[in-house]
Amino acid sequence: MFLVTKIMKHITSKQEWILLIHQLPPVPTNLRVRTWRKLQSLGALAIKNSVYVLPFSEQAHEDFQWLKQEIESAGGEATVFRAGAVEGATDDEIISAFRKGRDEDYARVRAELDGLIGTIREQKQGGQFSSKRITSFETELDKLHLELERIIAVDFFEARGRRAALTSFERCQKALRSSQSRETKATKSTSAAGASLDLAQYQGRRWVTRRNLHIDRLASAWLIKRFIDKRPRFSFVGEEQSVEGGIPFDMFGAELTHHGEDCTFEMMIKCFDLSDDAALGRIAEIVHDIDLKDNKFNRAEAAGLDTVVRSLAKLLKDDRKLVQQANVIFDGLYSLLGEDAENKEKQDGGRQRGRRSESAAKRDKRTRRK
Repeated sequence: MFLVTKIMKHITSKQEWILLIHQLPPVPTNLRVRTWRKLQSLGALAIKNSVYVLPFSEQAHEDFQWLKQEIESAGGEATVFRAGAVEGATDDEIISAFRKGRDEDYARVRAELDGLIGTIREQKQGGQFSSKRITSFETELDKLHLELERIIAVDFFEARGRRAALTSFERCQKALRSSQSRETKATKSTSAAGASLDLAQYQGRRWVTRRNLHIDRLASAWLIKRFIDKRPRFSFVGEEQSVEGGIPFDMFGAELTHHGEDCTFEMMIKCFDLSDDAALGRIAEIVHDIDLKDNKFNRAEAAGLDTVVRSLAKLLKDDRKLVQQANVIFDGLYSLLGEDAENKEKQDGGRQRGRRSESAAKRDKRTRRK
């Protein structure tokens, strides 16, 4: 194997590098594509054929080691080096190449954002805006935001194009705000009137609640995803923060929050006309007892669920991950309580049929006596 690095005992540059050199087998044929995609996702720079470099960090070293293991398990060869310098290129040249790659990525995303801004403005001027179109634009903007975040994560040397791309994203957000605000006002007026909310108007929406989730907000997030919005997006904010166009829940001043003796979960079940679901009703009683601590329903499951949720919240500091894990728990609870409700209904039906049969037998007996 030819030498491509010099590992210097006395490093004169502060910058260190981690390099991956690989030799891939002819089969499986898709290994080359998988390897290339993985290197692209890591932001690695190709120095020579099959030689890739990243700025050294513990995470970069771990990423290259995992890729090395994958290559070797498929029958290839790979080596990972930590180096103070790279043969054939200066640090400045490598850094410049990294910045150039990210600038190209930023320019691509910026062009898509500017195109989206133009489309939004055209449709607003033509009076063609609708809830469905707003949802479509929000979905597209979210995709571009995720792509922008991905690029920033591998922009190791702060390429110049970053600021311009972020500015385009902010302009695109502002272009949607006025229309989103109108939708939010319509939502509030409908809820305040006490009418059942139309699920069709709540698809692909942004749902906003306070950070550091516990039982009521976790259950409400699960309810939204499972029964209300097929493509929800969640934002978790501080006490006095808000998100333009978002639908707040379990927050001060929101329509979808505590009302009277009802917690937010109970309120949302009523607002979205889900009260005929027996399993949801039982979960609502459990959530109520945990959240309001008044033992109104004396649900035996409350203490156990409260312990599980608190344990998860202590372990997972990321609200998004907490929602994902809690969703599994609520799915299981819904399934179990649904079966219990069905069994109880069958038992009650059997008792009623038994009582009807007994009454019929008594009537027959009275008839024979006559």
